[in-house]
Amino acid sequence: MIHPNTTRTSILMFLCLCACSAPTKSRQSDTPQPLQAPAPEVLPWTRSFEASALLIADEVRIEGPRGLMDHIATRIEPEYHSYSATTLPEGFQQVFETREEGRGMDLRAYLDGLEVVAFERLVLLERPGDVPVVVEALGEAFWREAATGREQRAATLRFEGRRPE
Repeated sequence: MIHPNTTRTSILMFLCLCACSAPTKSRQSDTPQPLQAPAPEVLPWTRSFEASALLIADEVRIEGPRGLMDHIATRIEPEYHSYSATTLPEGFQQVFETREEGRGMDLRAYLDGLEVVAFERLVLLERPGDVPVVVEALGEAFWREAATGREQRAATLRFEGRRPE
């Protein structure tokens, strides 16, 4: 005959063993996890502005597709230049202008290998959609490629770069 205490003890030990060996669900942490945005798609970029060159004009406008701002660096002096940023139907626009007290202090930007010097105004426009990169220089424009020494001078110069297919 089996003693009742032995039966209860055996059942309790069996249940404990089952509970210990049963698969457990991984418990979620009580600390909130930061949301991570998906990595933006890296789109192919034009190679048109890789060569070292210099562009000088009174006003320079640079526009291009999403990702344009990843290829541009600007240098301004806040005491001599003003800055504004606006979202327009055409895209995200940044405007840098020389203040009256900043005459003679040029605005500088770098688009890949192209160094841009604007005496009065620099406009950057990042547009939605698959559009080319367009650099337009207005007013006594001068361009020179460093490697070849090739030059262009005109009242207006326009350069365009398309993404590779």
